[in-house]
Amino acid sequence: MLLYAGGAVAAGVAGTTAWQAWADARDDERVARQARADGVLRTLSQRAAAVLARDPRALTSTLARNAPADLVRRQHELIANLAEVPLAQWSYRLLALDAFPLPPAVGAGDRVAVAVELDYRLTGFDEQALTAIQNLTFERGGDGRWLLSADQDHPGGDVLLWDLGPVRVVRGRYSLVLGLRDQATLAALGAEADQAVPTVSGVWGSGWGQRTVLIAPQTADQFGTLLGADPSAFSGIAAVCTGELGSADARRTDRITVNPGAWDSLNALGRRVVVTHETTHVATRAQTEQWTPRWLSEGVADWTGYLGTGRSPRQTTPELTAAVAAAGARAADLLAALPGDADFDSGTPGSGLQQAYQKAWFACRSVALRYGQPKLVALYAAVAADGRDGRLAPDAVLDRALRTTLGLGTAAFTAQWRSDVLAALQKAP
Repeated sequence: MLLYAGGAVAAGVAGTTAWQAWADARDDERVARQARADGVLRTLSQRAAAVLARDPRALTSTLARNAPADLVRRQHELIANLAEVPLAQWSYRLLALDAFPLPPAVGAGDRVAVAVELDYRLTGFDEQALTAIQNLTFERGGDGRWLLSADQDHPGGDVLLWDLGPVRVVRGRYSLVLGLRDQATLAALGAEADQAVPTVSGVWGSGWGQRTVLIAPQTADQFGTLLGADPSAFSGIAAVCTGELGSADARRTDRITVNPGAWDSLNALGRRVVVTHETTHVATRAQTEQWTPRWLSEGVADWTGYLGTGRSPRQTTPELTAAVAAAGARAADLLAALPGDADFDSGTPGSGLQQAYQKAWFACRSVALRYGQPKLVALYAAVAADGRDGRLAPDAVLDRALRTTLGLGTAAFTAQWRSDVLAALQKAP
């Protein structure tokens, strides 16, 4: 008994000692990890201050001693590319240490891979910061500082306009245009945006920022790079509005990115419609949710875009008009249902995509002409509000919003829309 008890006590002491050693090692690891994080954050703070001060020497002082020449060059290019950009904020947040595997590096010391979030605001246009993800590698120098040693070790980060070249800036009454194109093109974009904002506010009110930021890359490849997408998928799209859905935050100024080839092919009316269309997306973004049907979000943008242009329904919807004429007595089959979300996914030129937009325009026209334009605005808000508790499927959300604002459900509204399309497109010209 005594021997057994003594043996048990001895084993317990040994177990406690092992556990304590393990705990001490974990504590040491946490302390070392926190030290790495603190060191990286200090350097990121120095980098942010250097960018805001437009100081290339201060920015390059945050690089590792053996930093490659192209990394050094990019620091100077970043400062030069940002020279005209009105920055109100440039700051970093550390998202993760050891965020990705590091490639082997000859002569490298202690390194750490980090994912960081860049938060930036444009003076006079952003009340809330926009964000971009960067994947960076830091190396501990002989003095203990953690310094940037690579910015291209791992793909997947965001590319911003100033990463692609020197940014020219045109500021209008309601607009800020940042671009890599010539000054005349940027000025023309700003003029269109300055006309679009009052038009959009005339429909959607003043409860949004009433300002726009347009991004104008030089090439289709740059356009695709900024979107993180294959540019060929957008060859028929002249501009896109990028931003966060919902959040009911009207302080966020979304970006309108212009597709250079498609934009250049437009006539004056087309450019006006496109900019007004995308500005409508900016104005309605806080009320645009994942469950908002694409026919409604794209339809209200086109409805607003074509206001005051004097275009007839046939002139506004040429592809749909041709399809209805070709279908003859079976034209109603083309209008069996409102366009689905997938109908808007392809950006390549073709009548399918164009017909989806034109059907959506007709749907919003039906609301505005039958019930009044304020009802169209009310329907949009009702769809956003009715889905926020998460209890209804998207189709049920739309049906409920239609009943609340117009007094009829989806099936009856679809029949009205179908009748309106056929009446406008089948009648004698």
